[in-house]
Amino acid sequence: MLKPSRYEVNVSSQPTLAAAALAAPRPSWMLPPKGRRTFLVGVGTNHHAARIAAWLWRGAGFDAQAWHSFDFAVQPPPMRRGDLGIFLSHRGGKSYTVQAETAARRAGVETALLTGAGSPWRSVPRRIETGPMEDTGAFTHSFSTTMAWLLRWPGKPALLAPFGRMKASLRWGPAFPAVRPDTDLVLLGDGLREWVAREAALKLQEAAYVRARAFGLEEFLHGPRISVGHGSVVVGFSSLRQPRWKAVRGYLRTVETPFVEVASEDWLAQVLWAQRFTLETCRRLGIDPDLLRTDDPRYRRARERLAF
Repeated sequence: MLKPSRYEVNVSSQPTLAAAALAAPRPSWMLPPKGRRTFLVGVGTNHHAARIAAWLWRGAGFDAQAWHSFDFAVQPPPMRRGDLGIFLSHRGGKSYTVQAETAARRAGVETALLTGAGSPWRSVPRRIETGPMEDTGAFTHSFSTTMAWLLRWPGKPALLAPFGRMKASLRWGPAFPAVRPDTDLVLLGDGLREWVAREAALKLQEAAYVRARAFGLEEFLHGPRISVGHGSVVVGFSSLRQPRWKAVRGYLRTVETPFVEVASEDWLAQVLWAQRFTLETCRRLGIDPDLLRTDDPRYRRARERLAF
């Protein structure tokens, strides 16, 4: 029997690690930001976490904005004293997230850092280690533990409900579509589920080297729909409460494009399905999800020349 990949172990570890994050002592400074504007800032998976959290915070009555670290650093938004900035950096080494936090602090914003255990970024006094450091490049458990901390922050217990279902969610969902190396894989989501779709695309690109592209539901209908056809598979992270999906179903049926609908009101269950879909795609394509092409000298050299 083959030893499971680190990616697979990390996916299955999430219920335990998220429960630990929810049970950890709450810092005295981590108060619901009533009447305060909050900026949630990150890159990659952390940007997707920021987007989902900001959507949920706004739904709970808070003034929350999500920003990509690069955009925040290059052209900071108007800020004022009394604002809250929460900066997400699992390994603590992303230069644009560091620059963004510095800009916010200089503007008088109260800043906080969510990072992994043992992260070298220690210059922010308000600092939470969300969970253990990831041991592979395709992040999974750091997303769920970061989300657990972010959704504890507003003090609204209803936001935490998806974490209580995580064990069941790891067994939930439709059958995974078959993906070939040349498949045109299109992922869609409505509302906060657009960022579930974008996180799914990132995992498939990183771990399975799939040419996956993601769109918001309405964005897809306003142009990219024309690009799907023979060789395409469309996956929809949908809400049954959103009637606009009827247009997507009808369009794809008419152009005879396969459509897999991952329908749920539980955004976290959809994320976990996407992580498992990535694992299954790696298995079918014979790819080790831990490698991220580090076994190819060209990609390894190219990565070494990049600066983050």
